[in-house]
Amino acid sequence: MGKKMRKAIKRLSKDLDEMREENRDLVEGLVERMTEALEHQAESNRALTETLESYLKSLDRTVPEQETHEREPDGDPHEDQDEESAGQDEEAAEPEVTEAAERKASELGVDLGDVKGTGSDGRVLVKDVEEAAG
Repeated sequence: MGKKMRKAIKRLSKDLDEMREENRDLVEGLVERMTEALEHQAESNRALTETLESYLKSLDRTVPEQETHEREPDGDPHEDQDEESAGQDEEAAEPEVTEAAERKASELGVDLGDVKGTGSDGRVLVKDVEEAAG
């Protein structure tokens, strides 16, 4: 083997070692960035989980228990009809609200009774709540 050939092999060997070192540094940097990103994502997931758990707990506290009404055997038969029609009027007066709008109202502290719904049949939408919040 000639002198030029040995010199070329030596240079190639040196270049190969440098490339290996560069690749090692690149991989280490990539692993560090991926680890940081995963840790950040895990932190975000923990925060989201805590928020959802708090929200679910608040729902448990705000959902009223269903009351049972027993009818009085004695009384005016028209009185029951008046109560029933009044209940229907109340239901008709209260527009439907989407779940997302309820959540948004809770977040923004908006009273849903003050919000005019623009959805079908007067349904309250998220955009209605946001507009009411100002």
